[in-house]
Amino acid sequence: MNIFMAVCLLAIFALALLLLKREKIFENKTLFIAAFVLTALALAIRAALRNYESGDYIAFLSPWTQFFRDNGGFAALRYPIGNYNPPYLYFLALFSYFDIPELYLIKLLSILFDVLFAWACMKLLGLYTDSKARLLGVFFAVLYLPTVVLNSAYWGQCDSIYAFFGILALYLGLSGKGAGAMVSLASCLAFKLQAVFVIPVFFILLLAKKIKWRQLLIFPAAYAVFMLPVVIAGRPFWETMTLYFSQAETVGSAMNYNAPSLTSMFQWGEDVGIWPELLIAAAFCLVFAAYIIAAVKRKELDDTVILGFALLLAMGIPYLLPHMHDRYFYIPGVLALVLAFRDWRFFPVPLLAELASLHCYYAYLSLHYLVAPRVGGVLMLIALLLTAAFTAVYIGKEEKFKINS
Repeated sequence: MNIFMAVCLLAIFALALLLLKREKIFENKTLFIAAFVLTALALAIRAALRNYESGDYIAFLSPWTQFFRDNGGFAALRYPIGNYNPPYLYFLALFSYFDIPELYLIKLLSILFDVLFAWACMKLLGLYTDSKARLLGVFFAVLYLPTVVLNSAYWGQCDSIYAFFGILALYLGLSGKGAGAMVSLASCLAFKLQAVFVIPVFFILLLAKKIKWRQLLIFPAAYAVFMLPVVIAGRPFWETMTLYFSQAETVGSAMNYNAPSLTSMFQWGEDVGIWPELLIAAAFCLVFAAYIIAAVKRKELDDTVILGFALLLAMGIPYLLPHMHDRYFYIPGVLALVLAFRDWRFFPVPLLAELASLHCYYAYLSLHYLVAPRVGGVLMLIALLLTAAFTAVYIGKEEKFKINS
């Protein structure tokens, strides 16, 4: 089994180097050596974490894979299994055909997308700078980010998959490739509902004329394609297309599920009154306010301003909403890193966001808090306020805050 893991990691290593080569990183010998060593070390760290079985793996991922194994693999897609959307279940169904522990297959899949995710962030940063050192820097900053490492290689979660498609969609949208952006955004939503934290910025891309209104039709069509295997297996089409709505009832009633959000800063009893509705309204108000500002300042909607809005929405929406989980700030934390490599003065934001999320990861994985839960909420609030301030600066373009490439 160690040989299988080594071969797969070697293939992922080769893919990472190929992606970096395509970005012409290796024209500089020093950068090539650094990339070779750092990629190998990043994968070695992940390999060292391969045997840990998280509570989520034991309670959900392993039993789901076994269900596919016991019920005909892909044929079992006709049954309602778990609370993940079908595209991720396709992989579990595939894994059920192999006489290899699903723990390794699940983690290898997420590790593969760690690399693709880091590459997508590098492509996004490439819209703002030609510096090979910065591009390589953001690639490895993402690959070594503690929450990214823990999420895939230790926890066995799959957030790097939907995050890859979300960041890729943003890159394609900013590049004026609206059709590709819609396919990638549909892929993001197909894997995780948390895509709703990324989707709102695409209205701003419409205002900036980066994508065309008619291209929006590609989104539902692409999403439907992702659901087809389940429909072919025998599940009703409408039921499959609306799975997220039926799963909404399984979210739970707790105001906070170990998330560094606003609700972590308060004590909640069983009777929370109208606070959930008020917080949902506040999140909608944030989105509406961002749209109003973007519409009024649409002539100032350059790529940096749009990236600022993307982070503001991706971080602000889950911060305000009730019932949020610890992993819902996965994309904002990495988006903040991209902005920081665009503008060095932004670096406090990803640092604060990472500390806030890591605090919650630690609490889940160790079953106790290192510090009070509200600390994560405070750190993320500061990061959010700084993001709002920087976005306002980018919109204003005051000379004393001129951004350097």
